[in-house]
Amino acid sequence: GSADALRTDVDALREEVKSLRAQVESSKAPPAPPAETKPKSPPPRPLGSEAFWPWVLPADGLSVGAYLQSQYESHQDAQDQLAQGGALLNKDRFLIRRARVSLLGDWEYAAIAVEVDANTTNGPQVDLRKAEASLQYRPDRTKPPILMATLGQFDTPFGYELVESPRTRWFMERSVASQAFWPGEPDLGVRVAGAVDFFRWTISALNGEPLGEKSPYALQDPNAAKDVVFRFGFDSLPREDLHIAGGISALRGRGFSPGTDASKSGLQWQDLNDDGVIETIELTPVPAGVAKPSQNFDRWAAGLDLRAQYKSRLGVTKVYGEFMLGSNMDRNQYFADPIQAKIDQRELGFYVGATQELSPYALVGFRYDYYDPNSNAFDKRQGLLLPFSEAIKTASPLVGLQLPDRARLVFQYDFVRNALARTALGVPTDLKANVWTIRLQVQL
Repeated sequence: GSADALRTDVDALREEVKSLRAQVESSKAPPAPPAETKPKSPPPRPLGSEAFWPWVLPADGLSVGAYLQSQYESHQDAQDQLAQGGALLNKDRFLIRRARVSLLGDWEYAAIAVEVDANTTNGPQVDLRKAEASLQYRPDRTKPPILMATLGQFDTPFGYELVESPRTRWFMERSVASQAFWPGEPDLGVRVAGAVDFFRWTISALNGEPLGEKSPYALQDPNAAKDVVFRFGFDSLPREDLHIAGGISALRGRGFSPGTDASKSGLQWQDLNDDGVIETIELTPVPAGVAKPSQNFDRWAAGLDLRAQYKSRLGVTKVYGEFMLGSNMDRNQYFADPIQAKIDQRELGFYVGATQELSPYALVGFRYDYYDPNSNAFDKRQGLLLPFSEAIKTASPLVGLQLPDRARLVFQYDFVRNALARTALGVPTDLKANVWTIRLQVQL
């Protein structure tokens, strides 16, 4: 009887072990496939947004980037002559527009950005484009920093074009108004920026003398006042196939009008009869001149920018625009100086543009930009002062081919309308100044 009881207990234990083993094996088995669901497509990478700083999301540690833009351009107003002073008037040429190498570093609480540019735009030259040292608070490594403080040389954080990288921009250059206000993107100063959810904000104080300015003070500062720049905006993905961003910008600063040195008295000779002999009647006394002190003047700018990008089966469609209004801001086209002109110069500019991918390898685009460098301008005709428009209007279609993330070949034609010429009657008219450019860009 005891043997039968023992056998019964062993059989029961075996069944219990078998049951436990089945439970363990079932827990190890892969879960049953869920009900059939449509896989999510990754959100589109908005064109032009990946190179923003401080909104860029670089790899942890150090990363290196580089790109080269070589091009040929042809200008309707080119001449095989020299301007007064020896400047070349021929503009039909090959050139290296940009050859840039950048180094980005991103760590838990610190970041660095360095970029060097070489080009032949005005002869061979190499200069520093960015040198940013930053402290940041970025708890989520998949998002931009909540707070970032930067000291160094960086792009002026005004509007969209100034911070859009030339590497990702399809159009050859910034709009005419943007180039007039800021001949070059970089300036020196301090910047505080942050990103919380869709909200973006930037506040900076700058020297106010950007790189490329037509003055001897570029990247320096002839006065103690600093240009203060604000930008508040948003950047959102309301749907996986739709990206919308924009913002408002403002600048307040002071420009500098250089005075003149003191001069000695002297004599001026004008050979009235062209005989090469100095005669008393041809001599004019020139009185000594007193030195004129330099003066500061106020300048300001306000801007609004908006862009939207939609990804369809055809590709990404991008529509964007920007409006700028300023006073005494022109530092490139007409160089506003209200001290010399005795009147404030009011500037207005805007552009609208669109690009459309036709496939991963082709794109078309169009941009129209308008710039009025002086809404207070008057023209003298037959002794009368008449309102005069100095507005420059440019329509720019382009076509492009690309190897994604590697190379681009772009052709752009600029139809330029201005009032820089005169008719036989002295009436302002269009000076032929159309431009076409073909550019090859290759990047790491």
